[in-house]
Amino acid sequence: MRSKAAAQLLLADGFTNIYNMSGGIIAYDGGKAVGDEDFGMAFFVSGDFNDAFQMSYAMEEGLRQLYLALESLSSDDEASNLLSRLARFEEGHKAKLKVMFPGNADGEEINTDSLEGGFNRQQILDHFASRTGTLKEIIELGMMLETQAFDLYSRLARQTEDEESKVLFDYLAKEEKLHLHFLGNELDVLLQQ
Repeated sequence: MRSKAAAQLLLADGFTNIYNMSGGIIAYDGGKAVGDEDFGMAFFVSGDFNDAFQMSYAMEEGLRQLYLALESLSSDDEASNLLSRLARFEEGHKAKLKVMFPGNADGEEINTDSLEGGFNRQQILDHFASRTGTLKEIIELGMMLETQAFDLYSRLARQTEDEESKVLFDYLAKEEKLHLHFLGNELDVLLQQ
């Protein structure tokens, strides 16, 4: 899913020969990719801090909107409550970001068309709606999304040379790790029932 976001960013930056494989890595049955962690990350950290803040803020809002949209589709009360709580986590991230970095999100329209992973909301709803009927499926989906966010923010923190952006990405990575811990505990409780 992150590759779709990368493809969209590259297209917006003028690259024209971009491909994103349908079905993602699970569908891939060819050769192995070679490279290190740094490959491809320069695009995400080449802008100024405001760009990094806007990207992060939009991803948090996009994930909040996704959780709320999934909540509206859920018929399971426990799953709905968990989705609502996850949406509040993302709202909390946005509020903390505004406090930590005042002025960066004020008065500007933030584009949230791309959710975490690069899908727009309808695409991810279409993709995951059939796998969000139970509390376990919601926890697993949340863990997948939070893991992707943790991975991206951790790598961005290691790659950026801008100190303010590093603080931003480190903070977000730690928050995503806390969310993963919360979801892991929720899964443990569920599996013990």
